[in-house]
Amino acid sequence: MIRQLSYFAFLFMTILMGSATRAQSVTIKEEIQSLETYGFSKPNPVPILAENPKIYPYFKFEEYEHTSKKKDWKVVTLENEYIKVMVLPEIGGKVWGAIEKSTGEEFLYKNEVVKFRNIAMRGPWTSGGIEFNFGIIGHHPSTATPVDYITRTNADGSVSCIVGATDLPSNTSWTVEIRLEKDKAYFETNASWYNASPLTESYYNWMTAAAVATNDLEFFIPGNTYVGHNGNAHTWPIDEDGRNLSLYKNNDFGPAKSYHVVGEYNDFFGGYYHDRNFGFGQWAPYEEMPGQKLWLWALSRSGGIWEDLLTDSDGQYIEFQAGRLLDQYSGGAINPISQVGFDPYMMDKWHEIWFPYKEIGGMVDASEEGVLNVEKDGGQLKIGLNALQNLDSKITVVLNGETSLTEKLKLRPMEIFSKSLPVRASDSIRVFIEGTELSYTNNPKTNLLKRPFNPDQKLQVSPSEQLLAEGTEAMEFREYDLARRKLSELVRLDPSHRVGLIKLAQLEYRKADYSAALQHTNSVLKMDTYNSGANYIAGITYRAMNDTINALESLGWAARDVKYRSVAFAQMAELYLASKNYQRAEIYGQKALDFNRYALNARKVLAVSARKNQQKEKFEKEITAISEIAPLDYFIQTEKSFMEGENSVLAFTNEFPSENLLGLAIQYIRFGLEEEALHLLDQDKKDTKNKIWKAFLLQKTDATKSSKLLEDTANEKVDFVSPYRRETLPVMEWAAQQSDNWKVVYYLAQNYLAVGQIEKGKSLLKALGDKPDSDIFYRFRAKMTGDDDAASASKDLTKALDVQPNDWKVWEENIQFQLKNANYKEAYGLSNKAFSKFPKNYTIGLAHAKALLNTGRFEKVLSVLKDIQVLPYEHASESRDIYERAYIGVAKSHLERKNYKKAIQILEKSKEWPENIGVGKPYTPDERAQDYLLALALKETGETEKSKELLNGIVEYSQNHLNSNSLNHLYGLLAMKKSGEDRKLSGYISKLKETSGDTNSKSKLAIALYENNTKEIEVLESENLVPMDVLEIATWSLKQ
Repeated sequence: MIRQLSYFAFLFMTILMGSATRAQSVTIKEEIQSLETYGFSKPNPVPILAENPKIYPYFKFEEYEHTSKKKDWKVVTLENEYIKVMVLPEIGGKVWGAIEKSTGEEFLYKNEVVKFRNIAMRGPWTSGGIEFNFGIIGHHPSTATPVDYITRTNADGSVSCIVGATDLPSNTSWTVEIRLEKDKAYFETNASWYNASPLTESYYNWMTAAAVATNDLEFFIPGNTYVGHNGNAHTWPIDEDGRNLSLYKNNDFGPAKSYHVVGEYNDFFGGYYHDRNFGFGQWAPYEEMPGQKLWLWALSRSGGIWEDLLTDSDGQYIEFQAGRLLDQYSGGAINPISQVGFDPYMMDKWHEIWFPYKEIGGMVDASEEGVLNVEKDGGQLKIGLNALQNLDSKITVVLNGETSLTEKLKLRPMEIFSKSLPVRASDSIRVFIEGTELSYTNNPKTNLLKRPFNPDQKLQVSPSEQLLAEGTEAMEFREYDLARRKLSELVRLDPSHRVGLIKLAQLEYRKADYSAALQHTNSVLKMDTYNSGANYIAGITYRAMNDTINALESLGWAARDVKYRSVAFAQMAELYLASKNYQRAEIYGQKALDFNRYALNARKVLAVSARKNQQKEKFEKEITAISEIAPLDYFIQTEKSFMEGENSVLAFTNEFPSENLLGLAIQYIRFGLEEEALHLLDQDKKDTKNKIWKAFLLQKTDATKSSKLLEDTANEKVDFVSPYRRETLPVMEWAAQQSDNWKVVYYLAQNYLAVGQIEKGKSLLKALGDKPDSDIFYRFRAKMTGDDDAASASKDLTKALDVQPNDWKVWEENIQFQLKNANYKEAYGLSNKAFSKFPKNYTIGLAHAKALLNTGRFEKVLSVLKDIQVLPYEHASESRDIYERAYIGVAKSHLERKNYKKAIQILEKSKEWPENIGVGKPYTPDERAQDYLLALALKETGETEKSKELLNGIVEYSQNHLNSNSLNHLYGLLAMKKSGEDRKLSGYISKLKETSGDTNSKSKLAIALYENNTKEIEVLESENLVPMDVLEIATWSLKQ
């Protein structure tokens, strides 16, 4: 018996010890999980330079699956006793979801299916988790494709999954460490972002997290104002109509919502589900992540349809997004919000945590220690604290300046402290946790900011300042041609404008027009020889022209200014390294680090110099430093290989290994190390662009091999070659001189277009005539030259169809081109054939419907739309527009034949919202056109009261939507006239004219039609503001 008890005692102790061990453990594992996946496919090989040059050399994907199938995905899981976090390195490196283990609740929405839909810059996107967005506004180009990643157990016992990628257009690299400690109920995202370009690049970062959307959800976002995407400010959380927007259910109006909440100095935000007594949140130091955005799909079916499109069973979601800036700014209004630039060779780093909390009712403060909630309930003050780590402290409550409560706290992660105290409505309250940043006061002004978010309407901005601002904004938004126009106008206005001249020099450098760049910098240096900005651009320009002496001299002057000190010294170090002056390279590399320890290019110079000098200790020191700063940088593995004399092959895990390899090779060429560059390029036996680079580098040392490589590229497909770098331009120019193959000229044309030498690029495309035998070439040339020469572009598209008649995308591009150019008969001829050839393709179906619509075949449009199943893109509404116009067209024919009952039936049908066409019904759709025609028909059938009711509805809608830019304002005017509302009509016209301004051209057309202002009508009609059938309905209605 004693022995048996001893055994059970031992077993009990073993279990306890095992539990204690597990409680203190943290794990990371990588596995394959088979998930239901709605895939995407058909990468479009036609360069995206015409549609979206901001993201070239990326390409779009054109096809999305309606049905799912199992697909294996890599999943990295980080887990401790309290939370479980899952990461998908093959889907943009996103956090898939996160679970609080004691409740089983998700504090980050986890979509159990992978349902790609056309939402991101390149198309495919999935909802849920946390998406890491860097570069320029939108869902980043790597969001649905594999990124680089590693997993590791850190020296302190924590575990990390590190994900990252390079944004190719800007040559900026981002890295996010997803880190979990054993004794914390939160996980960290530690981000770094490095601009490896010598120029200022666009700056955009938002960490887009998702949470489940339910009616009991309340948002806790400190602030008193929210700004829209255009920067205009509005009140928060109570809006102008008295709605409390912080309650999810109160957002049941209007379209999708974007609230960028500002106005308070605080570090946290999140939400709480009152029915489940559970919440989620994010915390980061304010100066690191001041941006707090709440994004909601519309609560109407226009948003609800996306629940069905993006998930199978996990329900709707909201997004709570943390950002480096206050707003996801898209311009278009005058206010203090603006674009921001990312300085050359700079690295930004920031730290944030994501956490769950429970059983405390809400959140008034949060930190790495815990989540605090304080609220009044009748005469009671309710205090709740959710610890996020071991918390050994005291809580103090101060009422009216006197300590009312002090209580010791000893809490484990996710343990709850709660307390209630009697209070009066007039009491001043302060609650704080000693030794932490957790605190609360009921003084609403404590953390309010004095920063203005509204512009000074009386301020008269000078023309030169306005042009400078507009040019700078355009540069920082990658709208380089617009920037050049604005800044050129500025310099014409003021030829001595130094800032304008320097920015123009940057633009010319970006174009690889180095002579023009120097012309601008020299204009400044003739006025001020010490100007640091001009000297910096002059220095990098001389360097690009291989003028080392003048590059060093100019960069030396630039380094006098602390703004340019580190970047100038780092480039001087690179120049000395390229000259084999390792001693000087080390001196200037160290100088760069003295002012910026994250100067990655300087550290690389020091590592290479140490390798060349066989200084192993120095080498290891710098490689270790680089590994800490940029753990995913392939330079680390490459340098180790060179140091050890090995020929190891780099193991890329991202979508674009050839681009990464070339980028790395160019770094070595910049260091004057062509042998190392060739070694890297030898690892890539397939990529056409890299073969041309290799041929270029071998031209003097191995002419035979160089020629053979160039010859080989002539037999390879032109798909996805996409030269875009400034550094590649001389390589392609050399290749075009060596070869008479059209493909090399085509690549050179792309490269010219990519850097901004538009006319050179177009000229080369035109000069190739009909020599090419690829549909991709003709489709690209049509896109690039279509606005200048529609006839030639039409021939190119026809040629592309001859070359590739079995690709639906080639047919669709032909149809859309003819539609765009109002060649509706030709569009219909093409669409009719394409629809017969690809009857199940919804993109072709929509194009056919549009061609039918524009040739007056309204009944056939409805037949096509009845059977179509559209997978839309975000904010898409074209299918709905086609649907309504077709029904109205049919109704008009019945009205003209006085078949009023049939017309009424058709018009009522036009107001239905069949979701197979990919659009859900919004709260207040604009149905004034249908309703006006219905009112006319109802009056003719004797239903006068119904007719009047519709007219009154049109009048009310019109008065409530004065600011909308719509031809349907015409029906508001006609309804007022029909109703005899002369006074109302006069006031409405005046207000409409006032709000139309210079931008609301459709509203202006409505007024012109109503007033029969033939001159204005002629001008506005020439702008092709509305389709012809819509205009015909409007003019017909005027006559009734």
